[in-house]
Amino acid sequence: MSNIDLKDINKRICDRSDCFYWQTDRKISAEEAALIWKDRHSAITNEELLLKINSDLKEDKLKYIEPLDLNSQTSVGNVNSIRIGVLENGKQVIIRCHPKGVKNGYFYSESLAAKLALENGIPAYKTYTIHDLSSDDDVSYQVIEKLSGDSIQFYLDKYPEKEEKLVYEMGKTMAKLHSVKVDGFGPFNNEKAKKGHLIGTFKTLNDSMNAGLDENLDRLVKYNIISSEIAKKMKSLFKNNPLLDFNEPVLIHNDFADWNLLTDGNTVSGVVDWDECVGGHPIQEIACWSTFFDPERINSFLEGYYSETKKPDNFEELFQLFRLRYTISKMALRVKRYTYEQSPFIKDMIEKGEKHLKELSKIFKLSE
Repeated sequence: MSNIDLKDINKRICDRSDCFYWQTDRKISAEEAALIWKDRHSAITNEELLLKINSDLKEDKLKYIEPLDLNSQTSVGNVNSIRIGVLENGKQVIIRCHPKGVKNGYFYSESLAAKLALENGIPAYKTYTIHDLSSDDDVSYQVIEKLSGDSIQFYLDKYPEKEEKLVYEMGKTMAKLHSVKVDGFGPFNNEKAKKGHLIGTFKTLNDSMNAGLDENLDRLVKYNIISSEIAKKMKSLFKNNPLLDFNEPVLIHNDFADWNLLTDGNTVSGVVDWDECVGGHPIQEIACWSTFFDPERINSFLEGYYSETKKPDNFEELFQLFRLRYTISKMALRVKRYTYEQSPFIKDMIEKGEKHLKELSKIFKLSE
């Protein structure tokens, strides 16, 4: 990455002041993203990591680190380079390494969020240590507990007949998570999280929903996903919308998908990858979840979710508004990623997003 100004990159990449969804709204170009993340796995060897981590760990030390496996379920969709380590006491840990020289601006926030979730009965993980970047040749990393179970994505590939039951369990687990109250909306302040305080960047839900919206819509117009006229109509839907008058923020995982949930075959046994967590409205997370899948999948999910809590009268209005915001964001991310990663997975996600946008355009009468 000799062609990049890392000091400038780190300033931009850690800035979440106008961020709705970090992967979409981080202030780097598609070219910079491709350069930063394509070689992240070669940034540091297991031997180097072992020495660094053992100098950080206070109690049990690492015995060894397993060879890097890019096909492992822990590596799927991850922006970090993932290694599996074994402590001297026999416990397995996950080591999440950021690209070389690139500052991580959220390890403390996600670790504190996972700790708070765990304390409230959600099957999250404990963090053993976090290493901050000290130089351009250093690597930021986080060492966390490895939870047992297969990712639901991997499990359903083997047992597709269990999908309805597990989707129901996902809904129940998400509802329990939303009993956890937080301060503020949007991404959490990492420096405050370092001191033990989980506080959102924005004071209002309205501010968090409008963060990054102009750029997201401009990107969709640029890539011919929507017209400039429809972009204007979408923008007006979020400007001072009374539906967004809400002042009881809860902990939102914000990437509550099959690849970030573990299962023992019957329940959700683990919730991992909290790097997109925010403070927000419960229904926004349901909407976020829905953008990953075909719309038909949501019935079992909602049945599970509302077996734990009462469904609000304005659910449908809020759900569709939040679904539109997340679809805008996800599509902005996917078209950007497709410029440097033309994989079947990204192409499939773009097609799913286009299906959602078409449906939402009808619901909000955007083409009229």
